[in-house]
Amino acid sequence: MTIQSAPNPPAVSDVDAAVIIGAVDALQTDMIQTLSELISVPSVNPKYPGQTYDAVVGHEGRVSDILGEIYVDAGAELDRWAVESKRTNAVGTIAGSGGGRSLIFNGHVDVVPPGNEARWLTGGAFSGRIDDDRVWGRGASDMKAGLVAQAFAVKALQRAGIRLGGDLIIQAVVGEEVMDHECGVTSAIDRGYRADAAVVAEPSGPTTLGVIPVSPGLLWFSVTVTGKTTHSSMRGQTIRAGGGGATVGVNAIDKGMLVYEGLRRLEEEWAFSKRHPLFAPGHFSIHPGVITGGPHGVLVPFMLSEYTTIEYCVWYPPQERPEDVQAEIERHIGLIADADSWLREHRPVVEWKLAWPANDPGLAADPITAAMSKAHTAAAGQTPYAGPPTVAGFCAVEDCSFFTNSGIPAISYGPGDLRVAHADDEFCAIDEVVTAAKSFALLAADWCGIA
Repeated sequence: MTIQSAPNPPAVSDVDAAVIIGAVDALQTDMIQTLSELISVPSVNPKYPGQTYDAVVGHEGRVSDILGEIYVDAGAELDRWAVESKRTNAVGTIAGSGGGRSLIFNGHVDVVPPGNEARWLTGGAFSGRIDDDRVWGRGASDMKAGLVAQAFAVKALQRAGIRLGGDLIIQAVVGEEVMDHECGVTSAIDRGYRADAAVVAEPSGPTTLGVIPVSPGLLWFSVTVTGKTTHSSMRGQTIRAGGGGATVGVNAIDKGMLVYEGLRRLEEEWAFSKRHPLFAPGHFSIHPGVITGGPHGVLVPFMLSEYTTIEYCVWYPPQERPEDVQAEIERHIGLIADADSWLREHRPVVEWKLAWPANDPGLAADPITAAMSKAHTAAAGQTPYAGPPTVAGFCAVEDCSFFTNSGIPAISYGPGDLRVAHADDEFCAIDEVVTAAKSFALLAADWCGIA
C-alpha cells in the first residue's frame, strides 16, 4: 500500500524548539521516576519459553495502563484493548488541526525473563534502582526507557502549548519478545491505527542513539540426527578401523558435530557472501544456541547417543528472501549428509520454527530517517550524543517489520544498548533517555507541523 503523505510542514522555529526542549527538561525528574516505576513491574512475556503463563500474564497490561495515564495527561484520546485477556495494549491519539503528516510512536511493554537473579548485583532484576547516571533493571534498555521517552515527549509538547498539524499516535503494545505481533503491533494496525511513518523506540545501541532504517531477518530452526545405541564400551568398535562400525552402533553426537562443523564453515562463507552497507561485515550468522542429545529416556554416558538436536538462530540480510536462505541452509545440510555414509541413509531432519521478517522499507523511509536525524542533531546539543547520528542497521529484530509490511514506513531510534539488553544488570543512561525524549518531541513538531 502506498502512503499518501501530506505536504512537508514548515520547519520548527528556534523559539519553538527551545520551548519544547525546556519542557522536556522540566519533566526530567518525573520521567526518570516513571521509568523506575515501570521497570519495577515484572512484565515478562507470558509466552516466553520457560514461563508459566497464568503466573506471569497481566503484568504487560499494568505497564500499558501506566503509560495510558500519561497519554491521557498529555491530551490524547485513549484506546485500550486486549486480544488475549489481561494483555492490554494502550494507544493514545492526539488529533492534529489538519494539513500535517501523521506519525506513530511505538514501543513494546513486554520484557524477557531475568535469568538467574542471584547474578544481579544492582538491587534485583526489577529494582528500578536510580543512581547518579543510570536506571537499572530488566527492561531498562529493552525497551521501557524508549517507551517513557516517547510518552514524556508527547507530554512535553502539551506542556509547551504546542498544537500539531498532523495526527500523533503513541502506542504501548504487548508481545514483541516472542513475535506475538497478532496480540500487539499488528492488532493495532488492524484496529485502524495507520500513519505516514512510524518510529519504534528500540534501543539503538551499540550505535548510541542511532537512526535505524533497516533490520535483518531472523530464522529459528532445529536439525536432528539419529544414531544407533549400544554399550559405551563398544565405542572403539564403532569408530576404529577394523571394528564393526555402524553394524555395532553409531553415536548421534558424533554425527551431529558433522552438521555443526559444516554449518560453521557456511557461516564463515557468509562473512563474504552476505553483506549490507548498513551492517558491519560478518554480522549475518548461523548461531547454534542449544544442543541436546543422548540416549532416549536416560541422559547418561553409558550408551551411545541415539539423537542429537541443535537449535539454530539465523540472522540474514534484509534484502534476501527468507525462503532463499532456508533453501541455502537445507542444501548445505544435504551436502554434509551426502559426504557421510551413515547420514546418507539416515538424513538429518530440519524443522523451521520461526521466521521474523526483516525491515527493509527502502526509499519510503528516507523522509522519516532524515527527519529523525535532524531532530536528534537539534536535541543533542552539547551532550555526549552531539552531532548528526549514525545511520545503521539494527542488530536484532523488532516490530518495525510489521509496520513496513503493512505499508507504513518504519524506522527505530531509542535510548539503551543491546549489549546489556537480555543480560544481567541491564541499565539505561539517564542523559540518553532525556536526549531521546527531546528528539522525539522535536521530531513530532517537525514531521506533523505546528498548527
